[in-house]
Amino acid sequence: MKKGLVLIAVLTFIMNGIWGQELSQSIKGRVLDADTHQPLPGVNVILIGSTPPIGTVTDFNGNYELPDIPLGRQRVQFSFMGYDPTIFNELEIRSGRAFVLNVNMKESFQQLNEVTVKPEFRKDKAQNNMAALSARSFSVEEASRYAGGWNDPARLASSFAGVTMSEGVNDNAIVIRGNAPKGILWKLEDVEIPAPNHLNGVNNGGGIETVFSVNMLDNSDFYTGAFPAEYGNAMSGVFDMKFRNGSNEKLQSTFQVGSQGIDISAEGPFKKDGDATFLFNYRYSTMGLIGEFVDGNFGMPNYQDLSFKVHLPIQQAGDFSIWGIGGISSVAFDPDEDVNTWTNTFDNNQYSTGSDIAATGISHQINTGSKTYLKSSVALSYDKFSMESNQWQRDGSIIPMANHNEDNTRLLLSSYINHKFGNRHTNRTGVRYTNTHYSIMVNGNPDPTEGSDLIHIADQSGNIGQAQFFTQSKWRIASTFDVIGGITASYFDMNDEIIVEPRISTVWRFRPQHSISLAYGKHSRPELLRFYEATNNDGHLLNPDLKVTKTNHYVLGYEYRINSNLKLKIEGYYQQLYDVPVIEGSSYSLLNYQWDDYFEEALVNDGTGTNIGVDITLERYMKQGYYYMITASIFDSKYKGGDGVERNTSFNRNYVFNLLGGKEWRVRENNSFGVNTKIAFMGGNRFTPADQEASQQNEMVILDENRAFEWQEDPKLFVDLSVNYKINRQKTAHVLTLQAKNLLMQKEMFGWAYDFGQQKVVEHGLAMAYPYFTYRIEF
Repeated sequence: MKKGLVLIAVLTFIMNGIWGQELSQSIKGRVLDADTHQPLPGVNVILIGSTPPIGTVTDFNGNYELPDIPLGRQRVQFSFMGYDPTIFNELEIRSGRAFVLNVNMKESFQQLNEVTVKPEFRKDKAQNNMAALSARSFSVEEASRYAGGWNDPARLASSFAGVTMSEGVNDNAIVIRGNAPKGILWKLEDVEIPAPNHLNGVNNGGGIETVFSVNMLDNSDFYTGAFPAEYGNAMSGVFDMKFRNGSNEKLQSTFQVGSQGIDISAEGPFKKDGDATFLFNYRYSTMGLIGEFVDGNFGMPNYQDLSFKVHLPIQQAGDFSIWGIGGISSVAFDPDEDVNTWTNTFDNNQYSTGSDIAATGISHQINTGSKTYLKSSVALSYDKFSMESNQWQRDGSIIPMANHNEDNTRLLLSSYINHKFGNRHTNRTGVRYTNTHYSIMVNGNPDPTEGSDLIHIADQSGNIGQAQFFTQSKWRIASTFDVIGGITASYFDMNDEIIVEPRISTVWRFRPQHSISLAYGKHSRPELLRFYEATNNDGHLLNPDLKVTKTNHYVLGYEYRINSNLKLKIEGYYQQLYDVPVIEGSSYSLLNYQWDDYFEEALVNDGTGTNIGVDITLERYMKQGYYYMITASIFDSKYKGGDGVERNTSFNRNYVFNLLGGKEWRVRENNSFGVNTKIAFMGGNRFTPADQEASQQNEMVILDENRAFEWQEDPKLFVDLSVNYKINRQKTAHVLTLQAKNLLMQKEMFGWAYDFGQQKVVEHGLAMAYPYFTYRIEF
């Protein structure tokens, strides 16, 4: 008994010691000139509010380290003569690993004898200095914290103004200002990559979630319109993703397990005190693990992904990075052989689909002078989509719906040079070349009522090339007025089309806290290769001269910095789309693309479209433990198909309102507890109504294409909730997160289904709250 009491006393003493420890961590990183990427030695780095003061200066290579930083939210200021001072607020310092904060400082326009510039805190400011408006940066910490974000950059973006997304878990495709998800350009480490979503082939540019892990990402940029000239092949938006470098001090690891999957991550230097580092993450889906123990194909997605980056700084030779990302995913469903169990046509649809993506490359950056750097990359990417689908009938017959296989392997070469002519003018000029080897075998059933045979859509393989050139400059005409102009030109040898796209934007800070921005840009993006390679029954190409879809973006913005932590931003926009492929005499347009669009007719570039709207954001950055963001998007998205009739696009919800916010409390000395929520109210999805009589005759869904997208769901109100608890221990940090998506159990419509009991077409969807749990340990 005495031994037990002694043991309890010892454990109590140890635990009290652990709870009472004043834990600390370091903040470190590198400071560079924002335009030249040259290191800045001698920059003053100060932890604001620290007593006694904690500060340091950067060394010859721009490196710094602030040791013994208390855990929790901290503020850091960077100041240097001749540069605008910069403040970073509410940095979350945890015990598991050092906080890495790399900073790009902008040279001051003012002369030394002019008015002193106040430190600026712009959490949302794009990393790319060439972006004037319709752009913002997002952080890994936000992706982990925001309710409904699920650690997914695409779902995080759904909280921003101008963006709409399905609020369920089966699809993270995002619609930007009424544009189709397929118009988004994804870049990683300055290289274009395939849409990085698991099962992206069946969700029209989206998927279950992206292959990106928050363990890998650095702060990245997201664009919603009028992009800088360096972004070619983009119609609706751009995700410019960056991987961070691994720790150069010691081996660090992260393990995470939850309802979405199991993540294992590691990073560190290759040798002690070395500069070369590695970073990798592997994830296997929880749903895939469940599927391993369950017999049969029952529609449970299975996926896994791997990401890595190796950073090799070599003195005098510049910085080399070897990086890669890949994901494989599949899902299958077999109907019950007892037809009496079928309630609708979702129950008798047999399918098996797979979607794989991969990209890997070597990037090199070197300073070629005190004001110039050169960045070059060589990369390979791969994407594959396969689908086999059949409709089982109650009379025992089977109607084949699709036998679809596509894969693309791309060699990508890119290089650009960035030169700073002075504090008034910076230029970036570059070239890119992509060679794609493709293999397409597509057979589909455009009209299942006419017979049970698939028609031949395309069966081609070969190589195509695309070359791009761009140049862009930023001029600081005055301390309050910037002009950013550029041009991008591309050649697409599939149709021998040369496209020249001018871009220009201006920013006028007419009062200290107020600015007006104006931008114009022409943009284009080729369609999927199977549309260019479609053939008729004789094997001749149906669309040999099909042009690339194009659009003109016009944006007018106003921004009011109410105070250092609160911002109001309003952007109005108009987009004019033209050269859109359509079927002559039909309501069909590729603006409303669905993966299973199978048809035998030729396409012509007679289609048009318009998107007009306004985006409003009121955002309070986190301060004193709480934050909020209110966004409103009001828009109208229309198109004209091959019949010349103006209609709503399938993405025209008309409005989306978001309220996002959260509060964080310190618990004990080193822990924190946070509650975050998201409330979204939006117009319903649009669908083409069914022809009930024809559907009843064939016991399947037959759409009335003459009434394309006339029918709209009722408005939806979605509520997401996230609760997290963070525990800091000596050399380890633990994070527990519980999220609930769709707390109000709003029904999400997947599409139409023919109900065998009611003998009519009905809405098919799901109404449920989706739980999401993760446990994460950093050590």
